[in-house]
Amino acid sequence: MPVNVWRRIVRIQREFLWGGVGGGKKISWVKWESVCNQKRKGGLGVKDIRVMNVSLLAKWRWRLLDGEKALWKDVIEVKYGPCVGASLEGGNTVWPRHASSWWKELNKLGDFGGVGWFNSEVFWMVGDGMNTSFWNVRWRGERCFRLTYPRLFSISNQKEAKVGEVGMVTELGREWRFIWRRHLFVWEEELLLSLMEDLASMSWSNQDDSWSWRLEESRVFSVKSAYEKLEGLVVTDDLWGEEEKRVFENLWENPAPSKVVAFVWKVFLNRIPTKRNLALRSVLPPDESIACVMCNTVEESFIHLFLHCDLACLVWSKLMWWLDCYFITPPNLFVQWDCWSGGETNKNVLKGLRLIWLSTIWLLWKGRNDKIFNGVNHEVDGLVEEIKVLSWRWMLHRMSILVCLFYEWC
Repeated sequence: MPVNVWRRIVRIQREFLWGGVGGGKKISWVKWESVCNQKRKGGLGVKDIRVMNVSLLAKWRWRLLDGEKALWKDVIEVKYGPCVGASLEGGNTVWPRHASSWWKELNKLGDFGGVGWFNSEVFWMVGDGMNTSFWNVRWRGERCFRLTYPRLFSISNQKEAKVGEVGMVTELGREWRFIWRRHLFVWEEELLLSLMEDLASMSWSNQDDSWSWRLEESRVFSVKSAYEKLEGLVVTDDLWGEEEKRVFENLWENPAPSKVVAFVWKVFLNRIPTKRNLALRSVLPPDESIACVMCNTVEESFIHLFLHCDLACLVWSKLMWWLDCYFITPPNLFVQWDCWSGGETNKNVLKGLRLIWLSTIWLLWKGRNDKIFNGVNHEVDGLVEEIKVLSWRWMLHRMSILVCLFYEWC
């Protein structure tokens, strides 16, 4: 895929994510590399166009190796010669100048995620051994036996023999029978013993020899496994520990409305328009105060707004009293998430607790905006009642449980 095409597609995606259907250039709160991360790694799981493009190209490479007969393969062999698979073994074949851009990209496949990423996951699986050269094909280890044991190869009378011809069937099973043009010297006998050790764990089958893909149990290539492999090589923006990853994973499994879950995702990343973040991006005028609008004493950061502000502290205290769940105010929201729902084993109760937590974050933010834009001051008791009602409504509409009346919820 040309670079300008890739950039244009990413620009369309980014503008849609942050600008909505109308598009337009707005603040991109989270960098695109992070958006393309897996959900459990703090991203949205959006597919990276470059990685997906290379994964789809890898499927064509795999189909070239596969033994399937197809007209398009015949056309490629006529155009580029019978050695179209030479690059798999690291060949330096020079292709004609009139080669198509698709073919050039296919041959540069290994340059994207590191040299040899595709070849390292492809191996030749021997079945009956009748289609595999014993000496000239890499079917055991990292190199073919011709390169691993050049001395033995030079005195062998079976240079073109197949694996199934060297490993002959006897009454006792398969037995390796080598034919040499002379008796082996003592040091050559040691090489033969080493070769036999390499062949010791050989397993046979009645199937034909074929290419196999290490990343799938079925040994058949899949675009998904190739994407995950490349994602691990290319996407390096992984700054979270296992505890944070577990929180992100649980967050996206929550039955709350998607817009609320997406907002809380941005809260965890500290990518919401608090006064501090707006000041860092030079959105606020230089002379405007960045103090918290709720308490007007401390700089408005996301940690202060949702955890340490006087209003937030009182709201959390009343909710803990309601649920009979007490703990000291933690240093960050990840720890509070674990404290809020940790230890609960009942899945429905756990989902209910997390709905209450999400509705609290959502309504604290709405209350902050109401005060800034509408001049409305919310009382603690009023916010707590709104949280109870909103979480109860989410529970009724989004959880498959028996009807729960509001007085039972409270």
